[in-house]
Amino acid sequence: MRQVLLCCGILTCLACSRKLPDGTYVLPKAEAITLQIADQVRTQRKQPDFFTFVSVLEDSRCPRGVQCIQAGRAVVAVRVMRGGQWQEESVTIDGNAIPTDAGPLQLLRLDPYPDAAVDVPEPYRLVVRAVE
Repeated sequence: MRQVLLCCGILTCLACSRKLPDGTYVLPKAEAITLQIADQVRTQRKQPDFFTFVSVLEDSRCPRGVQCIQAGRAVVAVRVMRGGQWQEESVTIDGNAIPTDAGPLQLLRLDPYPDAAVDVPEPYRLVVRAVE
């Protein structure tokens, strides 16, 4: 019985997977997802992509374990579908939403946060959420 329940659970998770075989993510409303550089997003499986995380342009946030005069900021390059056209722009990660053809998209945070005790940080990840 346990094996049957485990298999059902695994199949359910696979059916609800947010990452499609082509590497594009499906973004459910009001649920955050984590993107790596070059990841693309769409709202439904059959819809076109509307957002791509291109790169990190600046990460001047004050590292943990350090006293800084300024807090600094994180700025990313993104490609956004607006008016049926791709537009590349730089966006400061401050929790505000940016407009897209699929509706507003909130850029919540850039991970990992800088840490003075870490010599080689992990690759950057951008956490986003569709705003209703």
